[in-house]
Amino acid sequence: MIRGLWRAYVRVGDMKERALRHMMPSRMRFVHYSWPLRPGVCPCDIHFCEYLKERNIRRKSIFHLGTGGHHIVGLQNQEVGLENNILGLTVSPNELRSYVTRVVRNPHFGKYYKVMFADIYTLSASYLPSFDMVTLFHLSEFSDAENIGPRMNDSETLRLFCSKIVSGGLLFLYRGSYGYPRCAPLIDQAVADGQMAIVEQYKSLNIFQVSDVPASTYASAFE
Repeated sequence: MIRGLWRAYVRVGDMKERALRHMMPSRMRFVHYSWPLRPGVCPCDIHFCEYLKERNIRRKSIFHLGTGGHHIVGLQNQEVGLENNILGLTVSPNELRSYVTRVVRNPHFGKYYKVMFADIYTLSASYLPSFDMVTLFHLSEFSDAENIGPRMNDSETLRLFCSKIVSGGLLFLYRGSYGYPRCAPLIDQAVADGQMAIVEQYKSLNIFQVSDVPASTYASAFE
């Protein structure tokens, strides 16, 4: 019953957002709900946490797309004491609010884990530092066939983040994402071009090592 109510809540909210975007095409695409921790449905964040712990990855700079309302990547980073500097991105106002609530209650939680609310397709190189690791688990899930306004497409977004990964750094993708079939050809092309190479499949994740990709190689709507 609870699962049915959750699905109904999500569907109604999605219908409302589609109607509002129809009336206002420039309206930002965002997720109206906060995604809970559901390992049986979406285990990518848990698998990433397990990877960091098993490999004892410490004091690295990490970009993480899709924090979830659970913020498990930030919580595990704190609880295990890995001290990775993680910048999370959410497109859910509710997930941002849950992050703020946690930081207010426990300021130490925000020392190594920051969260911003933004549309990943509107970022530019000037906003972003360099990262040792980038997770793009949900790439292609929120892209449009016809981007409205100053939005990058999936290919431009992928190239942007590859340009922000240090040489030899790692890109993580989630094979179970419903956007992965659209993302896979872009990855194949990047591999064929020598921009990255797959180094490992870890549970539900594909891990790629990224070569030097100058920022000038991608075309951003903001540059």
